[in-house]
Amino acid sequence: MKQKTLNFGYKDDYSFKNLYKSTCNEVAINYINEWPKTSINTKIFCIYGPSGSGKTHISKVWMEKSNAFIFNNIRDLSFDHLNKFDRNLIFEDVAPNKNWPENLLFEFINEIKSSNLSLLITCNSDPLKLKWKTNDLVSRFTSFTNIEIKLPDDFLIKKLLIKQFADRQISLDGEQIEYISKRIERSYSSIIKIVNRIDNLALQHKKAISKYIIKEAINSL
Repeated sequence: MKQKTLNFGYKDDYSFKNLYKSTCNEVAINYINEWPKTSINTKIFCIYGPSGSGKTHISKVWMEKSNAFIFNNIRDLSFDHLNKFDRNLIFEDVAPNKNWPENLLFEFINEIKSSNLSLLITCNSDPLKLKWKTNDLVSRFTSFTNIEIKLPDDFLIKKLLIKQFADRQISLDGEQIEYISKRIERSYSSIIKIVNRIDNLALQHKKAISKYIIKEAINSL
């Protein structure tokens, strides 16, 4: 008989040692590793890729390295804040919406460009293809270093499965990871979905994760 489960949450491990490099993300990881040498030509860089692709992990690593401050929106800020920042900045999940007023975003970018600070921007898709209304803002994005995180390859899928399970204090053997990796869609969202589903099914059944539970999880998605 299945039991209801309580979601106690889990803590993501954003340490550098758990930032796995592959052909999909090596340009972005190399960029932050080599910073500040990489900021000689441009102080502002944008890392973009689908949700779950590791943008937050990369930005957290760079935050520690550069003593940066993270903003998830700037809607409550004003022009008075522009001259008050003396730390590098990270703007997470930037997009044309109310969280990122375009006139204020444009002024922040101009301020960074004229300062000694660096700015990391993350987006879920190519910032040059987003529907910005401010032409000057589009022009600014073309001058940045824009780095894409591509869809995961086989190596990264397996590593991310291991990490996602480990974040939930779950350890699967190599055969189980291999089995899952060959039967899910090659996307970051599918990795998160299957891990959540397997974890929930194991809790419902009050059993260790088995091939039966893994099959049930895959078939249910």
